[in-house]
Amino acid sequence: MTLPQRIALSSFWLSHLTFWLTLALSMAWGVTDICIPYLTGCTSITATGIPDPQAFIFRGGLIAACVLFIVWWYCMQAWLIEIAPERPIWTVRYMVTAGIISSVCLIIATAVLRPDKGNLPWILHTVGAALFFLISLMVQTRITYWLKHLAKRGVDIGSSLPQKFILVYAQWFFLGVMIVLQVADSDDRWKNVVEWWMALLIGLFYLTSYRDWADFRLTDTE
Repeated sequence: MTLPQRIALSSFWLSHLTFWLTLALSMAWGVTDICIPYLTGCTSITATGIPDPQAFIFRGGLIAACVLFIVWWYCMQAWLIEIAPERPIWTVRYMVTAGIISSVCLIIATAVLRPDKGNLPWILHTVGAALFFLISLMVQTRITYWLKHLAKRGVDIGSSLPQKFILVYAQWFFLGVMIVLQVADSDDRWKNVVEWWMALLIGLFYLTSYRDWADFRLTDTE
């Protein structure tokens, strides 16, 4: 297994094991009902990471995962530069920079969470989390169409392009649903469902690179 493959695996599993572990602890300690939030929206991702002691697990695990997201984007930059027939430096770097910015937004949104729920800077948290979801979706979409462009030129881009298209289309669908829910001022449970699915789809996008990077060795991109 190559280092980039390990980064792709770790990016998904560290973030989502953090979500699932803090969710399980919330259920075990009676903070939330036993449920499947992907279906019922019984709790939000944020809510699982506020109470002690799972707050420490949530912040530590998710911030560490965000660091892996940043490294993943660096790997993506190196891989795209390596496989492209000519070097689209500015195109690749603006995508990678945007991906890193999205990760920093999530770090900020996570770092401000603490058990004192009444005094949380909710606006900062909400804006940071929203920017993470939105920027990630836009950049993952751009990456997917760039890979399609390379594939049409005969470049070996790996085998995950169909899965990437499914994941970004599903994210756009859920984004549309969220907009409708916000306009309609719908119940928070449905918004929670969308949040859980968006996080899962973004994480799975990182994971798709595992197969593509089987023969990729991380080298200096300069």
